[in-house]
Amino acid sequence: MEFNQYIRNLRLEKRLSQVELAEMANIKTPYLSKIESGKEPAPSEAVLIRLAAALNEDPYWMIVKGGKVPNDFKDIILQDEQVYNYIHRKVRRNKFGEEGTPKYDQH
Repeated sequence: MEFNQYIRNLRLEKRLSQVELAEMANIKTPYLSKIESGKEPAPSEAVLIRLAAALNEDPYWMIVKGGKVPNDFKDIILQDEQVYNYIHRKVRRNKFGEEGTPKYDQH
């Protein structure tokens, strides 16, 4: 699901109008409309955090759904070598498989 659909679905689940959500997140209604229609990309981390608070959603998940890596995550990755190594191993396994060779479709 694209971010614009995700944010619109959340708003509708909470039975909020665009005007109400925009006011709660301290953004302009036309801007929210453009985000929901896909005419604007996902907003900044600060705006995503405000939208998450207004929608009672996890702010980190909202940032990730917006296609971004939360700054707090970046800070931890840069400060903690074990976290970096863990993520690095996960990425390599997903991308290359257990043997370290690239995954590809054999058909």
